[in-house]
Parts: sequence; structure tokens; C-alpha cells
Amino acid sequence: MPFFLAFSLTVLLPVAGAHAVQPALFERGLTFSQFLAHVTAQRPVWMQNAARTDIAPDAIERLKRVRGGLRILVVAEDWCADSVHTVPYVANLAAASGVELRIVDRTAGDAVMAQHPARDGRKVTPTIVLFRNDRDVGAWIERPAILQELFFSMATNPESARQFAARASWYEHDRGQTTLDEVIALAEQTASRR
Repeated sequence: MPFFLAFSLTVLLPVAGAHAVQPALFERGLTFSQFLAHVTAQRPVWMQNAARTDIAPDAIERLKRVRGGLRILVVAEDWCADSVHTVPYVANLAAASGVELRIVDRTAGDAVMAQHPARDGRKVTPTIVLFRNDRDVGAWIERPAILQELFFSMATNPESARQFAARASWYEHDRGQTTLDEVIALAEQTASRR
């Protein structure tokens, strides 16, 4: 059985307590098409993933049901292997669902990454923050849960290290589905925090 089928989905929970968002940061962010226009690193992969607009209709409907007051801020860099395989799908889902999305780089998003570090304390990209009515209600960090578990178990498990090293093929096979499921689940959980 391929390793990506052997793990169950872990949904990331929203941060405890909402934090006031800096609306100016969102407003300074780039739309996905503006971001793509400036991409130089991994450009063919960014363009290939951005062209995959065949988001499942049920995913779009799920996000539409909970989009009230929702905006998405993404901290990403074009050189980031996880960003190139997740951000295009989230951007396409947001566009199809009528949710505003903006992207900022690590420099502009430093405080956001500090507020939402990886579980080992690193400031990472992508950091996908959900805002409801200009309040930070949760974030999806770095990569899907299955890959995150492989990453954190690499030091003690050679098989995890091998599987994590092959994550590009996992991403290619998954085509953003796991990321979208996790981001939508987070949006659904935060809908009551309006």
C-alpha cells in the first residue's frame, strides 16, 4: 500500500484565542495572479499547479457554506517546495468559493509566522491564516499532516526519511486534495468564531 494511504487525516485546530489582524497586511498582499507574475523559482511547477483548477465541487460548496466574513492570508515564497504544491490549490479553491486571498512574503509575514510557528518552533512557509471579520481564528502550517508526521519522525525512522524525501511524488499524486480538505475543515471549525 502506498504510504500516503496508510495514514489518517489530522485536522489542525485553530489557535486558542483570536488575535486582531493587521488589515493593512492583508491589503498589501498580492492576489494569486499578481504573485504568479513575479514567480521565478520553480516557475514551471507553479504554473502547472496553478492551471489545475479542477477543484471538486463538494470542496467548493463546503467552503462556500462557511465563507461568511472569511479572508485568507498566505505567507509564501516561490522557492518553497511545500508552497509550490499547496498554495496554488488553496488559491484556486478560494477563487472558486468567492473568498478573498492575499499572499505576502516572509519579510512582510514575519509576525504572522511567529504567531503561528511549526510545532518545533520554526517560522515556515506556507503559513495559511484564516481571518473572520478581521480576526485571526486559525492557521494551517507548512504541509499536510501526513507529510508533517513523516518530517518529524525522520530522525528515528529511516522509512519515514525515505518517504519524506519522495514527497514531490506524493504531492503530484495528491494534487492538493489533502491540503484542501485540511484547510476547509479548519474553515468549518472556525465558522462559529465569527
